[in-house]
Amino acid sequence: MSDRNSAAGQRDRLLRALKRGPIDTQHASRQLDIIHPPRRVFELRKLGHRITTSWVWRTTEAGERHRVGLYVLEGR
Repeated sequence: MSDRNSAAGQRDRLLRALKRGPIDTQHASRQLDIIHPPRRVFELRKLGHRITTSWVWRTTEAGERHRVGLYVLEGR
């Protein structure tokens, strides 16, 4: 396992993305290669980052609609 795929590497990718703007669970999974985005958000919060969650609907590549978390880093 490389450092890039470690929990710390995934947290780093997610935090960098959140500093650029809101990220939803679907994007974090597919584009940032984060296996379980809610867990990484939980860990970032425990580290002191203020991240809010709202719920949005997204359509998958298969055409199915899912309710997913939209994460926003406060005070970025």
